[in-house]
Amino acid sequence: NHDPLTRLYNRRYLVNQVNEWICKPEKSFWIVLMDVDDFKAVNDTYGHDAGDEVLKAVAELFMDKMKTYGRVCRWGGEEVLFDDREQVLHSFRNIQEGLRRYSQNTRQMDITISGGMERYEADKQLDLLFTSVDRKLYTAKNNGKNRIVE
Repeated sequence: NHDPLTRLYNRRYLVNQVNEWICKPEKSFWIVLMDVDDFKAVNDTYGHDAGDEVLKAVAELFMDKMKTYGRVCRWGGEEVLFDDREQVLHSFRNIQEGLRRYSQNTRQMDITISGGMERYEADKQLDLLFTSVDRKLYTAKNNGKNRIVE
């Protein structure tokens, strides 16, 4: 149930968790997709080992800043399930600050993330929800990066 590199929950866990939550008619939650900005450039410039270290550092920040608020999973980038919108925004700001400090400490690269988020409510088709959230992630990236779009 865990990604071997980042130790985050994997895609299988995410799908099972979402399916469990959508079976509860009263349950609504936020799905957030976050992705390291310009990650290919990190791999191309510093090598894949450095890229792996960045992914581990980002995953550690995610787990630290979000562990009490939601579930953090790795699908492609980092995917997160939350109960509350304000928790999403608060955690995103904390992760941005953590990445700023990480970037200062490495003195090599500025690491930022972008995200898209949307609320799941009963009767929404899950595949359309993920498509919509993915579009919002790319809107964030196309509008300057280092931001979240809802």
